[in-house]
Amino acid sequence: MHRVFDRRPEFDDRSRAFPVQAVLPRGAATPPRSQEWACETWLDQLAEGACVGFAWAHELAAAPHAVSVSDGYARDVYHAAQQIDEWAPSPHSGTSVLAGAKIVKQRGWINEYRWAFGLADLILAVGYKGPAVLGVTWFDSMFSPDSDGFVRPQTGQEIGGHAILARAVDVERKRFVLHNSWGKGWGRDGEAFLSFDDAAFLLNRQGEACVPIGRHSGDAAPPA
Repeated sequence: MHRVFDRRPEFDDRSRAFPVQAVLPRGAATPPRSQEWACETWLDQLAEGACVGFAWAHELAAAPHAVSVSDGYARDVYHAAQQIDEWAPSPHSGTSVLAGAKIVKQRGWINEYRWAFGLADLILAVGYKGPAVLGVTWFDSMFSPDSDGFVRPQTGQEIGGHAILARAVDVERKRFVLHNSWGKGWGRDGEAFLSFDDAAFLLNRQGEACVPIGRHSGDAAPPA
């Protein structure tokens, strides 16, 4: 299936005032730890470049406070983000991870969101606070994970921007688990590994990692 890559990289300098380190138990001195946050929902954005909405919907569907979401809800988050993002009100494709975070916060599913500035921050954030929504450059070598289940960005050609959920970190094996929005048939049940080295590579290429703080499960599912 043809996939559209419409995550737009746009960093707001004001985000530097909201580092994830400030909410870690011991700040930057917090020891790294491995942690998995289950996500039992497998959404599929199909050919629409709505990855930001789908990555945020998967974040809502993941532990520690899972919410029931649908493909329709993910698209709704995406289109709502387009209305308030950095390029609105001009017609445009795609949107930013930041705009998606704002919509999820406006709807009351999280209290705030913080940013992981680099690999060390991301390891600690996923280890202690929960899944992170990544905005990264996608390479054609990442379409199919390798025989060990890893996506490998450092070979191949850049093809666009993608948003994806990092739902687990394994400190001993030096890898994250990515939960993609291409259905359960992609990778290993919709997931792949990303090595720490490759995560650092992607973060250094206009990558970003947004970490929700104060998640809520809510009393009812989001609208379809």
